[in-house]
Amino acid sequence: MVVDDEPPAIERLNTLLSEFDGVEVVACESRPERVVERCWQIRPELILLDVEMPGRDGRQIAADLARLEPAPGVIFVTAHEHYAVDAFGLAAVDYLVKPVRRERLLRALARARSGREQASGWIAGQIGERRVRIPLDEVRAFTAEDKCTLVHSLHCMAVVAEPLKTMQQNHSIDFLRVHRNALVSRRHLRELYADANGVERVRIDGVKIEPEVSRRNRVAVRELLQG
Repeated sequence: MVVDDEPPAIERLNTLLSEFDGVEVVACESRPERVVERCWQIRPELILLDVEMPGRDGRQIAADLARLEPAPGVIFVTAHEHYAVDAFGLAAVDYLVKPVRRERLLRALARARSGREQASGWIAGQIGERRVRIPLDEVRAFTAEDKCTLVHSLHCMAVVAEPLKTMQQNHSIDFLRVHRNALVSRRHLRELYADANGVERVRIDGVKIEPEVSRRNRVAVRELLQG
């Protein structure tokens, strides 16, 4: 669903969205006071929501939408970057700055899709040109390499859209930070050891990678192994 009080902005977003496979615009709304009611009727999975609108602004609307069951994902659209803090404070999927660029919109949609799949026990990833769904219980580690986040599972390694920090926030119960570049499965962490160069690393069941352990995270690793 696309929400903006300016028709040209709605038209631009509709044009961009029409270029993406797997995306359907189910409704457009320019009247802020009607948004929550229409969402209750239509049940969209995702809303592109303008922040600055007359009457009720997007932040107020997003707070009301969060009470719906199921609550739609929200991507804020704004002319001002300083609203980003408000966006994430309201658990928004992402925020886009006008004029919205195609590549940035595509990343926001990928993040929204990934977030919904993770909530259902899946991780959305990319292997070359293929998009894959990886069961969360098969994931053994996440690592950050060359500005990408990699997911290491029992059967594959894939690139995921979210930064490592987001993966930690979403999965802190199941995954432990061992280094600024690595999260590992708590249930499958098996050993802490020093390699030939004296670098401390961990061994994990099911995958060959052995991430480095930083000094600040060493205590947490030892406590988990001893616990």
